[in-house]
Amino acid sequence: MRVILLHGRAAEMDIPSLMEADMAAALWYGLDRISAGVPRTAFDVRLAFYGDLWRPDAHQPLPRIEPTQEVAEGFPGLGDLSLWVDEHLGIGEALLDRMLRDVDSYFSEPALRAATNARLIDAVTAEPADQEGVVVVGFSMGTFVAYDTLRQEADLPVAALITVGSPLGMPSMHRRLVANSPVTPPAPPTPFPPQLGMWVNVWTKDDVATAGHVDLAVRYPSTDPALRVQDVETWGRAATPTNPVGAHNALDYLSSRVFAKALLTAIQMIQADHP
Repeated sequence: MRVILLHGRAAEMDIPSLMEADMAAALWYGLDRISAGVPRTAFDVRLAFYGDLWRPDAHQPLPRIEPTQEVAEGFPGLGDLSLWVDEHLGIGEALLDRMLRDVDSYFSEPALRAATNARLIDAVTAEPADQEGVVVVGFSMGTFVAYDTLRQEADLPVAALITVGSPLGMPSMHRRLVANSPVTPPAPPTPFPPQLGMWVNVWTKDDVATAGHVDLAVRYPSTDPALRVQDVETWGRAATPTNPVGAHNALDYLSSRVFAKALLTAIQMIQADHP
């Protein structure tokens, strides 16, 4: 027997497998609550998901993912407003002090910072060793951890970095990385990590955390002229008056077609280097 579930409205940014798992769990929980005694093998629960047909990026042309790119101009979003406010009023510092206490602690407590970075190092170097290279994906604060670790551990076998929803371009956040740089002058304090063969940054217009994303290639320069941060937009969730930070959503980014294209390109790059 098969039970087919149909979801409701406003599901365009949901993930089918997660929604199916949640709805199925709720269904079985209800049966359990009335002591129905129905075994889990009695029927197969499946979700007929259709929300993706309304998703903003459903018809977005996929960008070319390569080390260099021309920056396309578009209509401003909340991210652009956030950048203006940060440049003129220093909102990034206020965000660190009031909203992003974890990031503030990361920069101000060396032991915590080292322990945090060690988690990424351990994950990359865990046995059995990956002989081809690793792709690191960072979201939000995770982009700080990823970048800070990679610039300190130049021998860490990471082939590609994909940052999503990243505040690395925000001037006040970048200043923290400059102030805490392990790099010796005259080298730039925030270089393009030398072990990377690709760094793609995925942003969406109304994500306030991605202010300054267009400056990533300048703020994190590479010594290799063939390499630079590639900044690509995904058409994501729009901000609303009741949820102004709604566009800053990890699942939205990770399930986007643009992120998938970036990840696929990274995998293909690694496979080409290790035929």
